[in-house]
Amino acid sequence: MDTFQKYFLVIILFSLSCSSQNDEFLYKLQDKVKRSIEIAKKNKQKYSTFKLSSITSFKWDKFYIFDEFTTEENINEITGLKWAGPDVPSGCKRILFISNNEVVSYSDFDPSVFPVFFYTCEATEQYVFDKKDDRIATFEACDKNGCVLAIIPERCIDNFKRLYQ
Repeated sequence: MDTFQKYFLVIILFSLSCSSQNDEFLYKLQDKVKRSIEIAKKNKQKYSTFKLSSITSFKWDKFYIFDEFTTEENINEITGLKWAGPDVPSGCKRILFISNNEVVSYSDFDPSVFPVFFYTCEATEQYVFDKKDDRIATFEACDKNGCVLAIIPERCIDNFKRLYQ
């Protein structure tokens, strides 16, 4: 394979991966969750906490988690905003931040690469988190099928003991 073919292959692979408007946030989130999980494995509680706002370079009031194939129209219906952003790509999840009724940032991630799952405190059809959920707890939940990295608002961590103990 010559240099041009390698370059072309890299471009194709990059374009097929999840797009991400805010790669810096996603890298910080991955690093912070990884470090928090390591702390959780060593402490008595079996979970670790941090403030999500400590890794964002922007202000936010709430954030949403959207699954693959969620369209711009669905996002607008759910958030009540008029946003002209892209649909969530196949195989990806999106974390979308809102401040003063405007989208301020979003990141798409591939759960097969970054197997993080966001849990809410209350039963809901849509994963939405308010600023009161800024302090989050993280832990690794494993079963016979593998492990996922859990993110839960600290205020309701006791509701999830069965997953981390």
